[in-house]
Amino acid sequence: MTTPPPYSPVVVTGDLVFVAGQIGKDFAAGTTGASIEDQTHQTMKNLQAQLEANNSSLKNLIKTTIFLTDMGQYGVVNDIYASYLSEPYPARSCVAVKELPRVADVDLLVEIEAVATLNG
Repeated sequence: MTTPPPYSPVVVTGDLVFVAGQIGKDFAAGTTGASIEDQTHQTMKNLQAQLEANNSSLKNLIKTTIFLTDMGQYGVVNDIYASYLSEPYPARSCVAVKELPRVADVDLLVEIEAVATLNG
């Protein structure tokens, strides 16, 4: 039996929703895309699902942090990220990391964590 990881995927406190890092795994299908495009789209869908399950939405984002294993992919990730959002955009940081965990023998290329407000 695998021990659950020692963190919560989402914490709601007061009017804020804190979403732990989301990855490019499609949990329903059990698959992870190999490309940065596939992983970024799925990461944004996972972020959206976590927010909506906790009385929030992408429109309520106030801060995100993007972790990339290859800063050369910044433009691709930025374009996909922007396609899910509208102004006013959340504050954002983007950092390069040496690596992210492997999922089902696929290297993770992007992870996004976020802070949002609850729906009004």
